[in-house]
Amino acid sequence: SLGGRQMADTSQDSIILFFCPKASESDFLEDVLQKAEISGKLKMSVFVNAQLVDMGVTGFGVRGRMLRERLLDGLQSAYYLRTLSWGALTRSWPRDFTVWQEDEAEEGGYRMIKNLDYLPSNPEVEDIYDISNGAMGEPRSGGFLDGLGEFVQGMMRL
Repeated sequence: SLGGRQMADTSQDSIILFFCPKASESDFLEDVLQKAEISGKLKMSVFVNAQLVDMGVTGFGVRGRMLRERLLDGLQSAYYLRTLSWGALTRSWPRDFTVWQEDEAEEGGYRMIKNLDYLPSNPEVEDIYDISNGAMGEPRSGGFLDGLGEFVQGMMRL
């Protein structure tokens, strides 16, 4: 646990593995990474099932934004799997992120509905599904009011 006492000397470690770090442990995580980087030995950090963004802990404000800028924006997802009630979002580096929908007619039981070069947000994934299934039209690039409306809808989904 990142919140516990660190008994081992990690100053000579070149790879650090973090399993399931949570948003509430982000301060300790940053401290461990900072000490490892200062030592000059750290070559790689691996995060497995990281859940570092939790609006209940980090919030929407400055603290959440700063956490994303300091820690998360520099990370590269090598493998990613998010299961959805209707499919999945995957990535296997170096390939792109891929949105899949369950489809019994397809070999393997899934069909790809969208390929993206970035990790889409939850609302964007739902929009991709809706567009693919005719429940929503293709997004149009609108003005300020359209953007404000999308922001309000996104906030209401949380």
